[in-house]
Amino acid sequence: MKNKYIPIAATAFLLFSLNGNLAAQTTCNAPLGWWESKNLQPLFISPTGPEPTTDCDFHVWSWTAFVHWMQNDRTGQPLFLSLPTVDDLKSGSALRAKVGPRPLALKPRVQKPAEMSSIEQAGSNGVLVDQNGRAVYYSTHMDPIYFAFTQKYHGPDNYKNAAPALPYPIAATVFKASWRIVQPGENTNDTFTTTATIDLLESDGHGGIKPNGQTQPGVTVALVGVHVVGIIKDQPEFAWATFEQIGNAPDLPPGMKPNSSSPINTQNYTFYKGGTPANASNQMPDSLAINPATQVITPITNVFRQFAYGGATPATRVADIKSANQNFQTAIKEKTSNTVNPVFANYRLVGTVWILANTLQPGNGNLESEAIGSINLANSTMETFVQGSGTNCFSCHNTSGGATYPGKDINLSHIILDALPKKPARLKANP
Repeated sequence: MKNKYIPIAATAFLLFSLNGNLAAQTTCNAPLGWWESKNLQPLFISPTGPEPTTDCDFHVWSWTAFVHWMQNDRTGQPLFLSLPTVDDLKSGSALRAKVGPRPLALKPRVQKPAEMSSIEQAGSNGVLVDQNGRAVYYSTHMDPIYFAFTQKYHGPDNYKNAAPALPYPIAATVFKASWRIVQPGENTNDTFTTTATIDLLESDGHGGIKPNGQTQPGVTVALVGVHVVGIIKDQPEFAWATFEQIGNAPDLPPGMKPNSSSPINTQNYTFYKGGTPANASNQMPDSLAINPATQVITPITNVFRQFAYGGATPATRVADIKSANQNFQTAIKEKTSNTVNPVFANYRLVGTVWILANTLQPGNGNLESEAIGSINLANSTMETFVQGSGTNCFSCHNTSGGATYPGKDINLSHIILDALPKKPARLKANP
């Protein structure tokens, strides 16, 4: 059943490889004229327009949404940084929620039902420490459609008014980004960088790290990962895509076990020291230590990506992702120099995950088993410690409430769930 979306509509052609063997290649790209269109709008976001029917369609949506929101605003920054944040949501100010230039503030955030800070990853609450001993920071950005809907149902009194099967509206999109601290003199020509205000950190006294209540402005940070999550035609569960900077981490070689004592790769990556064994990577230590003056944390985290292309199978699915990456990366360099920073050609789609069209139901805590596409999807900088077979975005994002919340389709958003008390007996859905 999951093969329903194996691409059959994508343009395919045959070519001879250099050794003379016949090889098949699938072209997965935006439709003719899209790159020349105004505003480079994401595809499949019109209620009256076409729906995605092939794997290629989903990956094309992922890339078109990424490119659209990486376009320059009037200050030269990518548009997604101008979007409302969780701080805007908490302020309750519709005025502040307007799209427009704003400073990037990597402040404490709450991304999951359990309280998290700006340095803790989803799912594990682990802290990713880069090769320089600095914590990786995170941010969340909501497009106006996602923001307005979330604001409408944010908080206990608003949440209880949402019907169980009420979905987020089509085109609603949210971005979750990961950032590392750039070191003085570092060459970052292949990475998007900007300045941000970051939380300064200290020991929590129990082997962990926490914000110390102080911030540091003007810190240069590099974008290393982006989740692009949006509602597209007939997919109320959201399509979940993740992008990474191409130099982040190596893929686990085919056939190698995650607990192998063999090195993943001999080369150095942003989050991996060449020669490090697999069983010494992706490890969340029992305790962390920090130098408050330098903000250097030990031990560092060596990272690998357990599933290349999010575990997409069969080979046709991988071919679509590879083709989309090649086509969109090339087009960014050749066709959008005045609207999109060419540095974004150095980011790649790891994969996209979704479920069968129009099958979302409230109260489903097993969505990960219904996933289609990159069924083991993870971002090496955002889900470092929870990569695994059968684990994907739906492992945490589902419509179940269990004993804590009523089962509702809007429970896919942890921004909404986080606004609810831990024992919301009064939050039962209206009859």
